[in-house]
Amino acid sequence: MDLSSAKIKVNRWFIIFLVGICLGTAYEAPYIRYNFHEALIVIMGYTNTQLGVMLSVYGTLALGCYLIGGIIADRFPCRNVITISAIGTALGCVVMAFYPPYPIALAIEAFWVLTTIMLLWSPAQKVGSLLSTKNDEGKVLPMLSSFEGVGAFVSTFICITVFCRIGAEQNPNSMRYIWLIYATILFICGIMTFLIIPSKALREDGASDSAVQMEAKKNKKNMGGTLGKVLKNPATYAAGFLVLGAYMAYACLTYTQSYLVHNFGWDMSDAAIISIIRNQGVRIISGPLAALFVAIPIFKNKATRLNIVISSVCIAGFVILLILPTKLNMLATIIVLMIFLALVNFIARSQAFACAYETGIDVKYFGTLSGVVSLIGYSSDAWIYILIGHWQDTLEAPLAYNRIWYLALFGCILAAISGFCLIALRRKNSTVKSINVSSAS
Repeated sequence: MDLSSAKIKVNRWFIIFLVGICLGTAYEAPYIRYNFHEALIVIMGYTNTQLGVMLSVYGTLALGCYLIGGIIADRFPCRNVITISAIGTALGCVVMAFYPPYPIALAIEAFWVLTTIMLLWSPAQKVGSLLSTKNDEGKVLPMLSSFEGVGAFVSTFICITVFCRIGAEQNPNSMRYIWLIYATILFICGIMTFLIIPSKALREDGASDSAVQMEAKKNKKNMGGTLGKVLKNPATYAAGFLVLGAYMAYACLTYTQSYLVHNFGWDMSDAAIISIIRNQGVRIISGPLAALFVAIPIFKNKATRLNIVISSVCIAGFVILLILPTKLNMLATIIVLMIFLALVNFIARSQAFACAYETGIDVKYFGTLSGVVSLIGYSSDAWIYILIGHWQDTLEAPLAYNRIWYLALFGCILAAISGFCLIALRRKNSTVKSINVSSAS
C-alpha cells in the first residue's frame, strides 16, 4: 500500500477505527453469553450446557471458515466483504429477537460463523496489515484491537443500560431490546463501511486497475502455492499456538459474571457491569498500552517478546487466583485481580497477530496466514465451552471454577512456550539466510 499518499495518511486511522467498531459489535452477537449468560438462561430458557454447545458449534464450524476467510481476504475487496458481514450478522440478531426455540438459535449461531468468521475476521486483519508499515505493525494491529474494544464497549454499555432500565430479568421482553440494539448498530456499520471506506485505498503499492486484476488472476492460480508456503513454515504453527494459549485464558475469564453470581450470590445485572469492565472496558486501553510496551527498548518492537513476558505475568496471576479463598472479605481483591488478568491478557491478544509478522511470510499473503493462525488459535472454541458448561451443570461452584482457572493457567503456559519457539525459529531462519548469503558471496 502506498502510505505516502495524503489520503491514506489522513484516513487510515479512521478506517481502522471503523473496522474495529464493526469487529467489536459483530462478535457481541455470537458471544453474547459473555455479558448476558444468566439472562439467556432465565429469559430465553437455555441451559448452561446448551449455551456451551452453541459456542462449541460456532467454534467447530469456524475452524474451516478461518482458512476460507483468509483466502477470501486475499481475493476479494475487503470493503465489500465486511459490509456483507455486518448486514448478515444484523439479520441474525433480528431473528434472535423473536426468542426462537433452541434448534433455530443453534442454526443462527452456525450462520454467524459465515458472517463473522469467514467474511469479517481475516478481511479486517488484512485491512489492518495493509494499513501498516514494517515499522509500525506492532502499533496498528493493537489499535485495531483497541477500537474493537470501543465498539464492543459502546454497544454493550447501551444494551446493559437499556436492559437495567426496563427491568432486566424481571421483564420477559428485555432480551428483545438487546438483540434489536445490536442489529441496528450493525446495519449502520455495514452501510458506513460501504460508503466511507474506499476500496482503492486498500490496494498495495498504488497499483492500477489492470495491475490489480492481473494480480488477482495470478493469486487465483497460485492460491494452492500460497497456502502451501504458509503451511510449510513451522513458525506459522508457533504463532498459532501462541494465539491458542492466550485465547484459552481469555475464554476462561469470560465466566467472571457467572462466577460472581454462583460463588458470591451477586445480582446478574451487577455482575454484568463487572463483566463489561473486564471485557470491553479493559480492551479499549489494551491497544495503546500494547503499542507503548512494545516500543520499550528491551522488547525491540518484537510482539513475541512482549507476549512471553505477559504470559508469565498471567501464570503468576492465575496461581494467586487459585490460592485465594472464595470468601466475601476477599471479593474486592478477586475482582481487581480478574480485571488485571483481563487487561494483560488483552494486551497479549492485541499483539498476537503482530507476532504473525515474525513468521517471515510476505505481508501480501497475510490473509491466508491469519486464516491458518486463527484456525489453530481459536480451535478451543470447538470444545472449551461444552467442557466448562458441563462442569457448571454437574459440579459444585467452587470446584467448577477452580477447574476453569486451571485450564486458563495451562493456556498461559502454552502461550509462553510457543513464544519461545517462535523466537527460536526466527533466529534459525536468520542464521540460515546469513549462511546462504555468505556462500553466494
